[in-house]
Formats: sequence, structure tokens, C-alpha cells
Amino acid sequence: MDDVGRTNEFLVHVARLGLSGRVQDVQAYLKRIIKKVERSDRELSESLKQLLATTPATTATREAGLPFVPVDADSRLALLRQEFPVHLSGDPILPFETALHLDQIVVERQNLGELRARGLEPTRSVLFSGPPGVGKTLSARWMARRLDLPLLTLDLATVMSSFLGKTGSNIRAVLDYAKDVDCVLLLDELDAIAKKRDDDGDVGELKRLVTVLLQEIDQWPAKNLLVAATNHAELLDPAVWRRFDDIVSFPLPDHDLRLQTLVAAFGNDAPALGAVLHSLVELWDGQSNSDIIRTVNWVRRRAAVGEESLEEALLEVIKRDFRQLSASARKSAASKLALLNISDRKISAVTGVSRDTLRKHRRSKEELGSTPEREVTNG
Repeated sequence: MDDVGRTNEFLVHVARLGLSGRVQDVQAYLKRIIKKVERSDRELSESLKQLLATTPATTATREAGLPFVPVDADSRLALLRQEFPVHLSGDPILPFETALHLDQIVVERQNLGELRARGLEPTRSVLFSGPPGVGKTLSARWMARRLDLPLLTLDLATVMSSFLGKTGSNIRAVLDYAKDVDCVLLLDELDAIAKKRDDDGDVGELKRLVTVLLQEIDQWPAKNLLVAATNHAELLDPAVWRRFDDIVSFPLPDHDLRLQTLVAAFGNDAPALGAVLHSLVELWDGQSNSDIIRTVNWVRRRAAVGEESLEEALLEVIKRDFRQLSASARKSAASKLALLNISDRKISAVTGVSRDTLRKHRRSKEELGSTPEREVTNG
């Protein structure tokens, strides 16, 4: 290839990395170019050095000593996303058993000497299973932060090549790379690459991909942690389950976890909302942590930039959610709102349930003796 061809290839590759948001990889690629042209083109070398020096590198993982990440042979896009150090605004809100399970895996790796003195190895691979939005990805990031390791995440969009045979090669390249560096590797949406092999609609390539993945998990070294996550456990090939050292379930949040999520999301505003939060806990039964946080953030933004109070913005959300409930569910949820310090007129306007029905329910509750709501704190 002549000089013009090499220059064109360089420009196309840098453009691809830049347009896909791979700032870290652009920086690493430019450093390689600087080394190559340092003697032959000093002016270009100095210009690139100055450019790199003025570019923020707060999330760069190169400082952790990681080599240049593998790329897809055709698109030249990176097959991995890298994060180091991992920054979190807060710890994941999880059931006690799940949090204890994750802490055990972290503590094992923080006490390798004690394990190996007894002829034991730490958990090498763990599968996170649960619906979307319950903290699987956040937990992987939390573990990487606790272990002070880079988090490498498989980029499915790049790995799933349209060329037969290339996807398996990409998976091998990612796993081979992650085996050689100290890291936590996250295979998110595992069901996309480890589907059951009894589906006649799948081409042979996808079935071979599962075989490749199983072989690689079997050979995963104890020095690194492999985390896989799935939203659709029923789609996974049965053999996949047996390959992981540990399996951690992430259920939808129960009443107490929904309340904890709401208190954390509302922050300093939570104590003032009081019993309204308990109504939301009941109304949002079945929603994930991320669904609740997303809605709370919308409410807080609406109250911040508009003329509505936080409570009025909340009632707007409740009104929106009520439209999606059945008639019986609306009556049940309205009855919970009737126990709060909100006027029957407002509740009726929001829910469509008549004030007479609300008054009857309030009287029946008073006769039976309602249980006082638990105190909401911002702790």
C-alpha cells in the first residue's frame, strides 16, 4: 500500500472511532501514530502531542496499562467499551440476599491468599438473571469499582458481524483480550449470543457461536472476573447455565425496595412528601428500579422548571399511570390515595373515581382502623 492509501486508511479509521464516540480509542490510536511518525514527520508528531495534551482523559483506561482493544476486522470499530475508574452516584438498591451474594464474590477476590492457602479459587464467572432495570449492569459496575479494576463491556452492536463466521471470531478476540488484562468483563444481554441451539430458525453460525462461548467460559482464568447478564433467562441455551460458577437472581423490587428507591431518587424532597410516597409504592408495584427513578426524575424536572409544586407534578404522573389500569385496579389505587392528605376532589379528578366512592372507602377504613404509614426518612 502506498503513502496515500495508508493515509486514507488512517483517516477512515479515526473517523469511525470518533463518530462512534470512542474517545479513548482515538487517543490510543493517535499515540501509536505519533510513535510511527516521530522521526519522519516531527511537525505532525508535535501537533498530535499538543492535541492529546489538551484533550480531557478523565475516563481513559490506558492509564491502567490496558493494550489497544480488539476491533472488528471489517468496520474497524472497537469490540469493547472500557471504563476506569468506575464512577457511581450511589450503590445499587438490591434485595438483602442479592447484595450479600455480590459482596461475597468481591470479598473472595480481596482475600485470594486465604482462599489459595486452602486450595480454593475465587468465583471466576457469574451470571446475573432478572428483568430489565433491576440493577444488573449497575451491579457489575459496582463490583469493578469495589475491586478497583477496569470494567470492559462487550459491544454487541459491533461484535454481531453481518458476515458469517466473523461473530465467533469477534467473541474469541474479546475474551482472549480480557483474559490477558486485570479486569471485570461484562457480557451484557447474553441471550443475544447464547440462545438455545434447538431453534430450527437459527442459522448454523448462531449455533456455533454458542459452542465458542461455552468453550471460552470453561477456559476463563481465575485471576479475572467474568460477569454475564440476561433479561430473558428462558432464551439461554441450557448448557450455558452449567458453565458459570455462580448465578445471582435480580427480582423486581418489593414494597420496601420500591420505597427505598423512591426515597433515594427524591433525595432531600422525600421527607416532605411523606405518605404520598407510600401511595406511589403501591401504585408502582411491578415496576423496576430504573422505571421508578426515570419517572421521579421527570417529576422533579417538571416541578423545577414549571409553576407546579412537586405534589402537583406527582399527581400528573399518577393520572397518566391510572389510564393504563383496569377499572378494578383504579378503584384499589384510588382507595389508597384516599388515605392520604389529598382532597377527594383532586383524587377524583386524577383517577376518575367518584367522590362518593372515595368517602365510602375512607369511612370503612376508619371503622376498621387503618394501619399508620411507616415514617419516611432520607437515610
